[in-house]
Amino acid sequence: MDSFYEDIVKRDNGTLGKIFPVTSVIGAIILTLIVNIFPMLIGYNIIFFTGMFTLLIWFLVWYLNRKLKVEYEISMVNDQVTATSITAMTKREELVCFTVRDCEFIGPTSSDRFDSDKSNCEFSLNCTENREVTGNEDDWYMLVNAGSYRYMLIFRFSPDVYPLLRRFNPRATVIKPELVRGRQ
Repeated sequence: MDSFYEDIVKRDNGTLGKIFPVTSVIGAIILTLIVNIFPMLIGYNIIFFTGMFTLLIWFLVWYLNRKLKVEYEISMVNDQVTATSITAMTKREELVCFTVRDCEFIGPTSSDRFDSDKSNCEFSLNCTENREVTGNEDDWYMLVNAGSYRYMLIFRFSPDVYPLLRRFNPRATVIKPELVRGRQ
């Protein structure tokens, strides 16, 4: 029987995500007015060139505001884990793909090992809502040993994924007594 788990997390951009779209639109409006009206005031009729420059400015504002909308999808089919980045709800990019059996450690970011594991790996991929990793029980990580390099996948913990992690790699997964069957 196949096991399947999927989680989609929308990245919270914090104050940058709230301030940048507003300031970029206001800046584009001001720059559009300056670029189109100023040459007319001094007597130059170059509306074609200023119009093209205005279109370029607005395209750039639209493009940058779309790039801020990022979601992460973590899917687990049997022991195969795939993390995907979805930008602007259209472009999908596979970030990592590995098996749970390749993991050296699976546990919360509040564990004692987290800081040393993070400093000893090549890169860490944060697929949580927050840009910064906070050491709490809601965020877990998988330390993956892929032969010549090690990396870390940080994800939002769900009780639904815990039995799958324990089933495919029981030695590397931290025990949560309240989620293990048969324990009180």
